[in-house]
Amino acid sequence: MRGLIAAAVGALIAGNIAAAAADNSFAVRDVRVFDGDKTIPLATVVVEDGRIAVVRRDAPIPAGLMVIDGHGKTLLPGLIDSHVHVFPGAEADALRFGVTTELDMFDISRDFKTWKAQRTSLGRTGQADTWAAGLGVTVKGGAPLEMLPPGMSVPTLDSAADAQKFVDARVAEGSDYIKLFIETLSEYHDRRTMPTLSRAEVCAVVAAAHADHRLAIVHTQAEWAAREAIECGADAIAHMIPDRVVGTHFIALAKRHHIFFETTDDVWAGASGMDFAQKLARDPRVAPYLSPMQRATLLATEKKVTPRFFPTVLANTRALHAAGVPLLAGTDSPNPATAHGVALHEELQILVRAGFTPQEALHAATALPDAIFHLGRRGRVAKGYRADLLLVDGDPTTNIAATLSINRIWMNGYPVDRTLPKK
Repeated sequence: MRGLIAAAVGALIAGNIAAAAADNSFAVRDVRVFDGDKTIPLATVVVEDGRIAVVRRDAPIPAGLMVIDGHGKTLLPGLIDSHVHVFPGAEADALRFGVTTELDMFDISRDFKTWKAQRTSLGRTGQADTWAAGLGVTVKGGAPLEMLPPGMSVPTLDSAADAQKFVDARVAEGSDYIKLFIETLSEYHDRRTMPTLSRAEVCAVVAAAHADHRLAIVHTQAEWAAREAIECGADAIAHMIPDRVVGTHFIALAKRHHIFFETTDDVWAGASGMDFAQKLARDPRVAPYLSPMQRATLLATEKKVTPRFFPTVLANTRALHAAGVPLLAGTDSPNPATAHGVALHEELQILVRAGFTPQEALHAATALPDAIFHLGRRGRVAKGYRADLLLVDGDPTTNIAATLSINRIWMNGYPVDRTLPKK
């Protein structure tokens, strides 16, 4: 009798374990797939234990797996926002809109241990994964220190001779890449008014980042500063340039140095007085899922509206893309007229306005950032990749606005609950 009871208990336990394991296993049958690079018109996608097992039209579905009918729907990789600033709650806000990975570009909390533990796990989570620069490299009185809470101070660079030591300290803290700032506010004024890194310091920081095997990503908002960063060997410019339309010499320089850009065109749309963010907040596909913080930042407006910025960044986005310079979709959330998660959908629409095909825009928010930042087999719907997935009604490969028609989201193969947290 004891043997029978033990066997029964063992079977029950085994069954419960199998059921728990199946929580991150499922199949989507007969669905259109954008795999990060191209569209597969019809496929069945099988997910087992949080990873994609099969992507094939006639893929066999293991017995017992939950099956979702994909007719009329499109399965996408979870979206990647290549330029944000995280804060408590931001990653949960992002995930509710299908953004499963965020690349932070300046963060004072520096919660590297938590971020790295989550993104190497295949466990259930309610937050997007985070990569981060941690503290950026700037000078006393330089950007973005004016945005810090009163009384808070952070380390600043004193000279080019200190660059390696400063960067080594950021890497020791856990920085995944190095962010530095060239900012004088010259894009807003005829004269330069804010202290910033010298050219010698910029070049020294870039060299130090490379010595530590880190990408050097430079905040610039003026063409002269972007040119300086590129000439110093930087890997990326963190914003599209708003102050002037770049010429053929600048584009040739960018291509010669293999630079990439993070777009953040939505910020410049807001700074130019465009109402994209306000329309987004009213969209019935969006409004029910906005947290109070998302709604507040989305509806916030710049104190200094500069109408010329958006037409300029649109022209520059178009020209750089046409020339083959890699452009990664980023939002700079939570700046005014942006919000974690939802703003990336607006950014995709802006990229299409700037001449991207919908597939190219989706590539800029999936497979391309994964390839550049080496994010660990995400950003694609392919065998062996993480099952960070977004299922939408309709076809965003022909109508980019369909990314907002979210049907389901999965993170590590687990379904994401889009319910707003209780107040």
